Amino acid sequence: MLLRSANKDDGYMSEDEGLGNVAADYCAIDGAGKKAKRSLGEMEQEFLAAMTSWYYEGKPIMSDEEFALLKEELIWSGSMVAVLSSDEQRFLEASMAYAKGKPIMSDEEYDGLKAELRNKSSIVTAQGPRCSIRSKKMYSDAEPDYLRMTALNLPGVLFVLGIVFAVDFSTDFGVTRLVELPAPYGPILLWGLLLPSLFTVAYALTQVGFKENLILKAPCPSCGTENFSYFGDVFTVAGARGQNLVECPNCKADMIFDEYKRVVVVAETSEVKQEKLAAAAAKKAAAAAKKKAKAAA
Repeated sequence: MLLRSANKDDGYMSEDEGLGNVAADYCAIDGAGKKAKRSLGEMEQEFLAAMTSWYYEGKPIMSDEEFALLKEELIWSGSMVAVLSSDEQRFLEASMAYAKGKPIMSDEEYDGLKAELRNKSSIVTAQGPRCSIRSKKMYSDAEPDYLRMTALNLPGVLFVLGIVFAVDFSTDFGVTRLVELPAPYGPILLWGLLLPSLFTVAYALTQVGFKENLILKAPCPSCGTENFSYFGDVFTVAGARGQNLVECPNCKADMIFDEYKRVVVVAETSEVKQEKLAAAAAKKAAAAAKKKAKAAA
C-alpha cells in the first residue's frame, strides 16, 4: 500500500492522499533529501508512541484518521503490534518508556505483567537465550510444549474408544446406527453428545494419571539445544513443582526450569562442573596419597 507519493511535483496523488493526505507524516527523508516510506519498525514505534501518549498522558499525537490508517498499514504489512491485546501493548509501551528513562509503571507492576503474559505464551515477552550482566547468569524463555501435552491424552483417548467400540460390538452396532441416523439426529448425537463425552472422560482419565501436567520446552542458554521439563504428578508419585533441575543432553550444563516465570536459568555450566569434578578427584587423590604415606611411615 503506497501511503504517499515520493515527489509532490510528479503529478501523482495516491488514493490515501485523496482522502485528506492523512498519511503525510508516515514518510521519512532519506540521505538524498527525498521522501521515502518509513520502515515497519518506525511505524510500529509511532503506533506504540501514539497509544502511550493517549492512554498515559491524555494527549493525542495524531488524528483519529491518521491512527486508523497507520493501524491498517501495519496490519497489511504483517505486523503483530497492531493486533496485540491491551496487556501486550501496555507491556511494549512500558518497555519503550523505561528504555527512554521515563517509566510509566513500577517495577513490581512490570514484573507482574511480564509474568502474566509469559504464562499466556505471549510473543512480546520472548527474548531468546541471553546473559545478564548484573547476575552473571544465562537465561532463556520457556514455553508449553502442546504437542507432548496432547500426547499425554492418547492413553485416555484410546481407552475410551476401546470401551465405545466394545459397547458398539456388544449391542450389534447400536452406537453406529445411532450416529448414522438422518440429519439432524445423527450429527447432533455425534457432535453434541458422543464426541464431547469422549473428550470429557479422556481428559478426566488423563488428570488421574498426570495430575495438573505441564511440559515446558526451551533452548539451552549455553548451547541452544532444545530441552524439556515435566511438571506435575504421575499417578500417586509427586512430581516437580515450581522449579525443576534438568541436565542438557548436549553440553551437560545444569539448568533450572521455572514453572511460573517460564524461564530457564543455567545453574552450572559444563566447564564449572568439570572443574569441580577435577578438584574433587585431586582432593581424593591427595587424601589417598597422604594416607598411603602415613601407612608407609
